Amino acid sequence: MKLYILCDNIEMSHRWENVFPLSNPSILTEISDNIDADSILFAYDMTLKQFQDDAIRNLFLHRVMVFSSTPDFSQAQYYLHLGAMGYGNAMMHESHLHSAFQALSEGNIWLHPDFILMMVGQIREQKTSQKNSLEILSVLSQREREVALLLGEGQTHQEISNILNITIRTVKAHATAIYQKLSVKDRLALSLLLHS
Repeated sequence: MKLYILCDNIEMSHRWENVFPLSNPSILTEISDNIDADSILFAYDMTLKQFQDDAIRNLFLHRVMVFSSTPDFSQAQYYLHLGAMGYGNAMMHESHLHSAFQALSEGNIWLHPDFILMMVGQIREQKTSQKNSLEILSVLSQREREVALLLGEGQTHQEISNILNITIRTVKAHATAIYQKLSVKDRLALSLLLHS
């Protein structure tokens, strides 16, 4: 899968280029119409700031991961709202960069775990119709419902294990079944579904 790097910071673009030498990344300093449809684009937030929202939205029709030297939760929300598929620290470890690349190549969203927990917490605070959640969960078994509600509240597998007095392995098995039955990919998608 082709990797493009939209970055006018030479040090940053070389860093990402060196992490993905086999992808032979193309370095861009401005938004281009010649980006392959089936590609991934790493974009530096300081470079994106020079473009209008409409141009950024068009760019985000591709699989775009936005990086920031000073990651901020509200900025992550802003770029995700515009259509980005990921957001992270420009200096994050190479293993996280590879994880992000893999997630985007599979069509998934990638966020740092701390941001996922913050988003789940924010969603949980929003008012929700209990009836709506119960209707959505009606396809699940009683135990799956309990696990789903706790996942939707942002509880970790360990916390759910302790609350329900079941093993972490059982929690993970229930989580997998829940995601399949509700056609969601992860706990963030589940939380969005339950609190929409």
